[in-house]
Amino acid sequence: MIGACTDEVQIHKSALRYYSEGNEALKHRDYQIAIWNYQKAISLDSETPNFHYNLGLTYYEIGNYSESIDSFKRVESLVPNHYNLALAHHKMSNSRLADIYFNRYQDMLSLRKAQERLEAVRKEQETEAKIAEADSKRKELKKSSPSTSKKTSLKKKSKPGISEVPNWE
Repeated sequence: MIGACTDEVQIHKSALRYYSEGNEALKHRDYQIAIWNYQKAISLDSETPNFHYNLGLTYYEIGNYSESIDSFKRVESLVPNHYNLALAHHKMSNSRLADIYFNRYQDMLSLRKAQERLEAVRKEQETEAKIAEADSKRKELKKSSPSTSKKTSLKKKSKPGISEVPNWE
């Protein structure tokens, strides 16, 4: 079992190495080398969205929009990203599909914003609940502490033979 884990780790490391080399080739605009490296990375690890995404970007850069769409669809199946599909379809003059994916992208952004607002409201409610809880505890302490403080103030002992006269100066 341990051997299988280390094999998977080695495979993933090899895939990352190909991915890294693909990134370097892409930076230098050596698109064929980039494509080859990304494809090798994907052959070793087909579940990492970045491998497919960068392959799609490379195809997009060289104008091979149909291949970029295939790569972006794979990314979408792993992690939804409709924007790149919309761009590639637009470049291929598939305005209907470009509109569909762009609308999905807009919906995804709206959903993400709504989730962020919901999370902010939840955090605010949690904070308000903690403040209310702290206030109620403080009130409970005030209710119990005044009676004990009166008793202690009445029990003050004065020193024998010395009268306590207020100093009016």
